[in-house]
Parts: sequence; structure tokens; C-alpha cells
Amino acid sequence: MLMTPDEDRITQLYEAFNRRAFDRCIAMLAPDVSWPDELEDRRLEGLDAVRAYLDHAIAPLRVCYQPIALFTPSPGQIEVLARQTVLSATDGSLWSSLRVRHRYTIKDGLFTHLESEQNYTAPTFEGVDRLLRRLYDAINAGDVEGAAACFGDHACFEDKLEDGPISGPAAIRAHFEHLFATLQVTATMCDYALEPDDRVRVRLQVEARGATGRLWHDGGVTAWYRLEGGLIVGQDVDDSGEEAP
Repeated sequence: MLMTPDEDRITQLYEAFNRRAFDRCIAMLAPDVSWPDELEDRRLEGLDAVRAYLDHAIAPLRVCYQPIALFTPSPGQIEVLARQTVLSATDGSLWSSLRVRHRYTIKDGLFTHLESEQNYTAPTFEGVDRLLRRLYDAINAGDVEGAAACFGDHACFEDKLEDGPISGPAAIRAHFEHLFATLQVTATMCDYALEPDDRVRVRLQVEARGATGRLWHDGGVTAWYRLEGGLIVGQDVDDSGEEAP
């Protein structure tokens, strides 16, 4: 799935931050930027304040953000769910690991405002909801390209039909081509929840019929997805009626 220009900027910002390329981060911010100090729970106003925060407060730490899901509620607004990990720069010991929700405002290609919700524990996130609905809408429509676009370039999972590994965009596209040629699938999402390990657990009601209309499956299915940057990079499916551990 192609990113919007603003979503691509978000990806570049996190990559620069994780690499500690703080000059690149600063270059992406507006002169009057308003930024949170997530260590002291206060606001930083302007580039000089943000630069000092990165150079001094963050220097003793190794802070890394792994985006899980994101969405654009309106033009110039991006919301991101991410895993924030804080390590000691001295000995690499873990200080904290939690989910955060970031709300960005972007104007003229520069970040002007960020709000941070630390320790995000809600079981849902709209970016996850939107991705899952795109996936199941595509599956129900037999849309190969739409389904494949929900997966990241390095996605890998087991093919339950052929009992083999599926890895990479070409293999994923071929998987859906084969699936839709073999079965007519109707998947209805009952609910989903973010698990502590950041996987997304989804309960589905699935009907699958063969090319001749013969019923192959009609019942509950549980799926687990691992997301990175708003796309699926791994999945596990249990259609036995009993959830996998």
C-alpha cells in the first residue's frame, strides 16, 4: 500500500530518531514547533528547546520507536501507535517498554505539533481498525491487489491451504490469487484487540465455499496479526474453533 506524503514523513522522522540522527529530525520540524518532553511531562516550544532536549536529555538513553499502526484523521493530521523502548546508553539495560499514541500536526511539509499519550493500554486503535477492514473488504471482494496491499514488503506467514511459507510481495500476491481461484470467502470481523506483545487478535465468522459452491468452512476463526508501520508483517490463523496459545 502506498503511503501518503505525510505518512512517509512520519516514517522518515522515526527512522532518523532511532538512528540518533537528530539534525535530520530538527530539519523536519517547523520553527515554532511545540513538542512534548516525554521524560519530564512538559512542553518544549521552538527548535532550540527541542534541540537541547535531544542533545542533553536523550543523550544518556537509547530511545527507539517501532510504529505499529497509523492513520490520517484529516489532512495535516497523523496519528501513530508505536512501541517505545528506552534503554540505558551505558549498559543497555531496559528502562521501559510501552505503547504510545502520537498525534502529529503537519503544515507545509514540516511538523508543527506533537501530542504524546504514554502507556496506551486501550485494546483498539483506529489505524488498526481501518487496516483490518481494508483487508477483509478485499478478501470478500476477491480483490488480489487490495488484499496484498495490506502486507508489508518483508511479511512472512504460513499458507494454511498449501502448508508452506509465504514470504515477500510476489508470493503474497500469488497466495491470494490461488486462494480466490480456489475459494469464495466471506469474512465478518466480530471484534479485535491489541495484545500485550503488540499482536492484533481478531475473532472472525468465516464462510468458505469451493468453486462449485461446496461448503468448506462455516464457523469461527481466530487470527493474529503482527503489524509494522501500518502494514501486516506476520499472521497466524486458527480455524479449529479452539484458540491457539
